[in-house]
Amino acid sequence: MPDAETTPFGRGLRHWRRLRGVSQLDLASTAATTTRHLSFLETGRSRPSRQMVDRLGDALQIPLRERNRLLEMAGLAASYPQGELTDDDLAPFQRAIDRLLVSHEPYPGFVVDRHWNMVATNRGTERFLGATQERNTVRLVLGPWRPLIENFAEVARALLDRVGADLLRYPGDEELDELHREVHVALGDAPAPTASSSGRVICPRFRIDGSLVRTITVAARFESVADITLDEVRVELIYPEDEPSERFFRALADG
Repeated sequence: MPDAETTPFGRGLRHWRRLRGVSQLDLASTAATTTRHLSFLETGRSRPSRQMVDRLGDALQIPLRERNRLLEMAGLAASYPQGELTDDDLAPFQRAIDRLLVSHEPYPGFVVDRHWNMVATNRGTERFLGATQERNTVRLVLGPWRPLIENFAEVARALLDRVGADLLRYPGDEELDELHREVHVALGDAPAPTASSSGRVICPRFRIDGSLVRTITVAARFESVADITLDEVRVELIYPEDEPSERFFRALADG
């Protein structure tokens, strides 16, 4: 049946299934349903329950923002709220983030939203940024930090993969699509790094005032969340890789 003849939910479900590269048989097995029922949902012959939308969302790893849209397509009310970290009911999560950032001093730590914008920073980050006004971490790498990053081609290629993965998670997101395009343009025709040159993890190596600052970045997310804001933010913590880099960050903290 052509997509135009199905329901909005049927089109949305088929879109996500195809995006994930999953057959009806595999999805039916993972979501504990039958291929017949799944086919009826995609063609509009059946309407899903709220529980079925959640099971399909889990099986297809659909983020909460997009899961709300699927619920609305099915004629159901959205289930997942979107708050602010400053809201009273999210205060415990904000405190957890604050403690993590403070305890990470003197190294940079920050929180980014799904568009890679910094929404919270610790003092280590502000010291490292200095007078830089850019707060989008992708554009930091492509702009103010680019002359400082010794292994820019490796970092940019890894960044392209990460933003590309976010686009799979949030298909059709125009801001992510633009960030992906900017990284692709900046990377140009740079060759892919070889396994021997890229190391175990690709992280920036900064050349600052004659010092080589090697870093390791760890990203953290909340698990099993039921709020869109918590689903979309992540904490990024920058660590020194070696003793000279450790001394750089401590000297920066000492002014």
